[in-house]
Amino acid sequence: MTDPIAPNPIANAGQFAAEEEVRHMWALPQTRAARDHAAQLWRVGHGTDIPDGLLDSFDSAMDGWVTNYLFKATAIDPAAPRIVRNFMPGYRWQGGDVPDARMGGDNPDNCYRLAGIAPGGRYRVSGRILDARPAHASFTLVENWGTSVTAQTLELPGIALDEDGSFTISIDGEPADGRSNHLTSTPRTKFLFIRDSMMDWGRETPLDLSIERLDDAAPLDLEQRLDEALRRMREDVPLYYWFFRLSAGKPVNTMVQPIRVAGYGGLVTQASSLGHFHLEDDQAAIVRFDPAGACYNSFQMAMWWYRSIDAHRIQSGLTAAQAEHDADGTISLVVSARDPGIANWVDTGGLRDLLPMIRWQGIPTTQVREGPRHWLDIVPFAEIDRHIPADTTRIDAAERAARIARRQREWDRRTTV
Repeated sequence: MTDPIAPNPIANAGQFAAEEEVRHMWALPQTRAARDHAAQLWRVGHGTDIPDGLLDSFDSAMDGWVTNYLFKATAIDPAAPRIVRNFMPGYRWQGGDVPDARMGGDNPDNCYRLAGIAPGGRYRVSGRILDARPAHASFTLVENWGTSVTAQTLELPGIALDEDGSFTISIDGEPADGRSNHLTSTPRTKFLFIRDSMMDWGRETPLDLSIERLDDAAPLDLEQRLDEALRRMREDVPLYYWFFRLSAGKPVNTMVQPIRVAGYGGLVTQASSLGHFHLEDDQAAIVRFDPAGACYNSFQMAMWWYRSIDAHRIQSGLTAAQAEHDADGTISLVVSARDPGIANWVDTGGLRDLLPMIRWQGIPTTQVREGPRHWLDIVPFAEIDRHIPADTTRIDAAERAARIARRQREWDRRTTV
């Protein structure tokens, strides 16, 4: 059974208002026109380089791309800031459907949130830990709508906390000058981008957060915010096509050893291994990696359109807390279309072309074992047992069903009011 939890910090008036705005913006003709233009740009970028069977999911991917930027439009007003969740698969609560907003290699272990920040504006973020805090959390000032250009980051662990687990973060255009928990905005700052990275879905809860602006500013109306969002949404197609190519451009059935992502975009303190799989039904990928003492570590996969693969329905990835560990502390996974009866099975969801990623966040300053590293073998499905440790945990169909049901219950914590 999942442990009782504190109230869902995402179920708040600001989030509900943002979701209502997204539904309203989707009904406007300028949104539909911008969506069709963006889809045309993506099609031209991919050309004929689209694996068989994947055009059927193109339209839903384009809708998710647009929805993501509509959510950014709800958060961007720097005069009346609110913290808004984004990057989620579709869900329903409060009597309304919330459309899918996955894009850009989203990580299903994360609760992604944004708030608009004006250069030079003065802000205070108030937060508290509700029960089991996320394995890792980051607060990043970003300088673009694509959230890939980082100005400054604070991380938990590392943020100074009061005895009751509460904290405040100040944001303005001045240096910290001895202030703890401070972020200095730049002339190009657009958003505060927050990631709560949860390894144990059944226990860890996103931080309870609010934001207020401490000086006066003129607000932006919905039309202004939507116009900017649709413009940025089209402009960012080349940026995210480039991110997609970081994986899709790798040799098939390979993954590079981990690299720090600071020079590419994303969380600057993260190390990642990117790859590109093409697995037939009679093949499997055996992936072994070292958690290396990181606060957060996981293996996840994206589909060809660079969005997560229904992690709320199937076991399309595993965190270091969800996975069984080998005797030496490493983690061995089997990626395949069919269930091999291995506890650490990663389900392809019926897709052959996959973009895997291993993430390490909160890496200790003193190296643990060999540090972040992975090993990969592509093997016939019938020979999986020859390539995994002898003591690997095996499970039957009933246990698999129980684990998937538990996974779905744990995901549902995120969409419970």
